Amino acid sequence: MLPPDYLDHAPDALVKLWQDVEDEILRDVARRIGKAGQLTPTANWQLWRYQQTEAVRKSVVKLLARYSDKSEAQIRKLIQDAAARCMEAEDAIYYHYGKEPTPFAESAALQNLLNAGYQQTSGTFQNLTGATANTVSGEFEAALDRAHLKVSSGAFDHKNAVKNAVDSLADGMKYVTYPSGHRDTLEVACRRAVLTGVNQTGAKLQIARMDEMGCDFVEVTAHGGARPSHAVWQGQQYHRGGAIDCNGRHYRDFASATGYGTGAGLCGWNCRHTFFACFPDLGDPPQWTRESLKKLNAREIEYHGEKYTRYEISQMQRTRERTVRRYKRRYLAEDAAGSDTTVSAVRLRTARQELAAFLRETGGQADSSRTSVSGFGRSEAGRATWAAKKQERLDAVNNDLTALRQSGKIKMTGTAVTPPTVPNSLSFEEHALEQMAKRQISLAQANEIAEHAVLAIRQRNGTQHAYYSEEGFLVIRNDGSIGTVGWLDDAGKQIVEVMKQHGFQSKPDS
Repeated sequence: MLPPDYLDHAPDALVKLWQDVEDEILRDVARRIGKAGQLTPTANWQLWRYQQTEAVRKSVVKLLARYSDKSEAQIRKLIQDAAARCMEAEDAIYYHYGKEPTPFAESAALQNLLNAGYQQTSGTFQNLTGATANTVSGEFEAALDRAHLKVSSGAFDHKNAVKNAVDSLADGMKYVTYPSGHRDTLEVACRRAVLTGVNQTGAKLQIARMDEMGCDFVEVTAHGGARPSHAVWQGQQYHRGGAIDCNGRHYRDFASATGYGTGAGLCGWNCRHTFFACFPDLGDPPQWTRESLKKLNAREIEYHGEKYTRYEISQMQRTRERTVRRYKRRYLAEDAAGSDTTVSAVRLRTARQELAAFLRETGGQADSSRTSVSGFGRSEAGRATWAAKKQERLDAVNNDLTALRQSGKIKMTGTAVTPPTVPNSLSFEEHALEQMAKRQISLAQANEIAEHAVLAIRQRNGTQHAYYSEEGFLVIRNDGSIGTVGWLDDAGKQIVEVMKQHGFQSKPDS
């Protein structure tokens, strides 16, 4: 018998291994999309698209080959360790009743079952990952095509098209394809294959041992948070080989009652239940009473004024954990592509806060294995946190500027943002030159205003930015032309003061 907690965490090491593979693939794909030029429908673009798709496929093949041996070794060790633990617990039951089972290591039949379990689990995962390279390269090609369509239609500029393509892959890129056609991530496929393989191998060993020892009764384990379809049969005793009455009690058929041997039933897909030998004819009582089972399924966990079962709470926690992982992956993918990570950083901070609050309120335990992302370490976490806090301060600036605008104290329109990099080549429109002459602003002073800008105001759908320093302002269009320049008036001073109040200061002289 393998405890539910053991089964829950048995795949963790392998899942982490393949999470690393998955995350490395994502960053590689994101980098390539970030280098997609201008996404123009030229012969060069078509050639580049083909070359990059092939490069992705070959890169994935190489990566999978590097991890396959390591994965197989871990699967073998996991299956062996789980089998040894399972049989130790199972044989303890027989020893309790004075029976003498053949030592596990000395039983050729059981060792053959163990090897078959390893081969099946390893083979299942090899089959799933076999088409990964083609699946990933197909996803990459489709993302490029979507980005190209958005740019060519005029719906998006190049920067936003790339960011949208990267975000869509970070959120939903599939890696493995099942025979049914269903596709999944490597993480999900690995967890399902390993957990199912471990549990089913242990179950087959136990059935073989029961046959050896002449045991016809089993008891199924029980745990809180069981899915509803499994909760109806957990923690009960059954008879192998058909329903039967024994000592005044009715025992249902084991396989038909629990679905043992099917993907949706006991020891099936992602199932954490197992079973063990029992001897009701020898006075072996069930470990779980009707009352204890009822308590396992009770709505006794309060959240936001409502009562939930442990299963419902666990699903709500998993949703929040997946959200944290989602925005970590987005952040890393956007960073690899050279895209703006601010929005993902803010959403990641919010997701982490919501998960922490949920755990505090429900008494749950954090599971770092379900929120970790390869490549997202302390440095990345620090940069993401800093970016999120900076955006919060920017939001506060914009709220205050809106209030000033509504009160009529300022007329400036637009949104405060981090000052974009000033174009290397600047040109001054005639109007701007006239303003500089009238206001006695030199070219050097105009440049200093931009270089010392506290923040910039994004205007006209991002086609121009008004740079504000503590001395003056100037408007720079995206083509590098300067349309307006001047010293701060009272309204301008109020704008800069709001920025300073929220921690934005002029850049110091270099």
